[in-house]
Parts: sequence; C-alpha cells; structure tokens
Amino acid sequence: MKMIRRLLPLSLAALAGAAVAGGLAFAVAPSGEPAAPPAPAAPPAALQPAAGQTLSDAQRAAAGVTIGTAERRALAGRETVPGLVQANAYRSALVSSRIAGVVQQRHATLGQTVRAGQPLATLFSPEIAEAQAAFLLAEQEWRRVREIGRDIVAGRRWAEAEIGREAARARLTTLGLPAGQVEALARAGRLASPGLLTLAAPQAGIVTADAFRVGERVEAGHPLFEVSDPATMWVEARLPPALAASAAPGAQAWVLAGGERLPAEIRQILPALDEQTRTLGLRLEVANPGRRLTPGQFVQAEIAAPPREAVVVPAGAVGRDGDGHDTVFVVETDGRFIPRAVTVSAAVDGLAAVEGLAPGTRIATAGVFLLQSELAKGAAPDRP
Repeated sequence: MKMIRRLLPLSLAALAGAAVAGGLAFAVAPSGEPAAPPAPAAPPAALQPAAGQTLSDAQRAAAGVTIGTAERRALAGRETVPGLVQANAYRSALVSSRIAGVVQQRHATLGQTVRAGQPLATLFSPEIAEAQAAFLLAEQEWRRVREIGRDIVAGRRWAEAEIGREAARARLTTLGLPAGQVEALARAGRLASPGLLTLAAPQAGIVTADAFRVGERVEAGHPLFEVSDPATMWVEARLPPALAASAAPGAQAWVLAGGERLPAEIRQILPALDEQTRTLGLRLEVANPGRRLTPGQFVQAEIAAPPREAVVVPAGAVGRDGDGHDTVFVVETDGRFIPRAVTVSAAVDGLAAVEGLAPGTRIATAGVFLLQSELAKGAAPDRP
C-alpha cells in the first residue's frame, strides 16, 4: 500500500507529460485532481484582425479616397415617412345610372383613355321607354296647337300643351337622357330604340374602375365606371402631431418613387387623429407626367421640418459594414483609417446627420467602399 502511494504522483506526472506531448495541456492540482485548463494562447499577430491600415498619398489618390472633417451646422429639417398613392378624388368622377336598368352594351374598358362625352355603356330601362313615349305624345300635341294658332286655340289648351311638353322633356333629362338625345327624339318623332340610355364620360381621363358585366341589372346610383384625370395624384402620409403642426397647406414637399424625387405640395392636413397610430393624415398633390405614379403604389413622402443643429458629414462618407450598420472611417493621427459605427438620423441635400461622431473628427469622405473592401477586412467598427 505504501508502494502504491509513492508511485501515484509519479504516474500522474507521467500522464501530464504525455498529454503535453500529444497536444493537450492540463495541470494537476497538489491534491491529485485535474485543474481547469489554462486560457488559450493568443493567435500569431498575422492572424489577428487589423485595427486599421495606412495608405500613402499615391494610394489614396489612385483609390479616390479623400479626407474631410465632420462639422456641426444647422441642417434643413426634412422628415421622410411612408406614403400611399391615390387618385386625385377632386379630378375623378363616378358614372352611374339615375334609374335601375340592365346593361345592354359596353363601350369602354378598364385603363382606356376617354374624352369628355364619350359613350361608356348603354342600359335598357322600362322607365326610360315610358318617359320617351310620354314626351313624344306631348311633343305632338304641342305641334298641333301651334299649327292651329294661338288666336284660335283657347289659352288654357295652349298653356297645357306647352307645359306638358316641357314637363316631359324635363323628366327625360332628370332620368339621365342627354339633351342631344332628347332633341334627336323630338326631331325623329318616333321611338327607334325605346328604353335605351347611354352613359357618357363626364370628363376626360382614364377608366380606373368598371365593376359590372353586360346583362347585369344595376340599381339607381350604382357606380359603373370611375374616370380619373391622371395628370395629378394624391399621396396620403401620416405624421406625428408635433411634426404635422409645422406643416401647412401650400408648403413644399417631395415624393420619392422609383429613384426619382418629385416635387409636391401639401394640400390638406386631415383633422382626425388615427386612434391606433396617434398620427395625423397629410395629403400631398404631385404632378404625374408620364403616369409614373399609379393608385395603390407605396412611396416615400419627404416633408419639410424646422432646421436643427447636428453633426453632419457628406452622404458619401457613410457606408455599411457586414452587419448592415452605418459606418464611417475615422482618420487617426498616424494616418490609419479606423471604421466606426454611427447612426444616421437624417439625410438632406447630400449631407448626413450622424450620431456617435464628434465635430472636428477627420474622416474619409470618398472611396469608402474601397476602404471597406480592402482596408477593413475583418475589422469590427469601434462603437461609441
């Protein structure tokens, strides 16, 4: 037993030496229990990520890298919020029948450009047929009275014939028959196509809705078409009440869509506060040459806001690191370019307002992409 106790420490020591020789290392506590493994050794310097690199003047010139300074200045305030394109309702019209009827024929289709007065659809209505017949009878009576002459016809009959004719004409007009069709019916003196009513475009524009089918019975007032003028569009956006208070009808705004920045104008600030988002609605009007904007399209609305002090850098000085964070390259006193994460709070007229950067800091203002790909490989940006 004494011999085993004397040999145990020697055996543990031999095992430890063998482990070291095989690539493992652990310590043996004086009590004979294995101790926690030591911290791994630092990798060679060649494997450590670079904290920054230095470029010569010739290298900077060849790479297009320029150096500037972050500045504190008053930045023109602009707030960018999501917006939804809608048809200008003040330049749109719904086309419906004033009486119930059955659609007999379609003359226009969805997306078609139409002119004012162009036929859109023809309906049949028994009520129109009755009104047309009554008008023809009244017209014939009026003609007979006039042929006899006012000197012979009693005054009451003359008045009844004249008033009856005008009442029958007014009824046709009230039912939606155009004045031209009424005059044509009076000249013809007979019903060539009784009961037919042709609906015409009340304005020039594009057919943006046509929710019906030929043969369908439609009720009075049911919209068959919508015709919209695409020359201007509305963009509906929502703003916090504090920001909406600084906006006013007639103020300048912009709409960002498809890589374009289109000038717009604030037309209305909707009075009702949204109960869920606690925001106010803002309606912009934007010119739409070439029909680049379509109803239902999502865009960005840029609203002017009061100026504010901020640390600004050229917009081209801000890049994105591998994690998607906004990054600038700070120039150290020894000439190294060090990536530093910042937060961009606004971007106006080629300038970016950044947080996490002190005024006077020297930064790379151009060539940031090259610095990211070549100079900062594997380098994690310093976070303030």
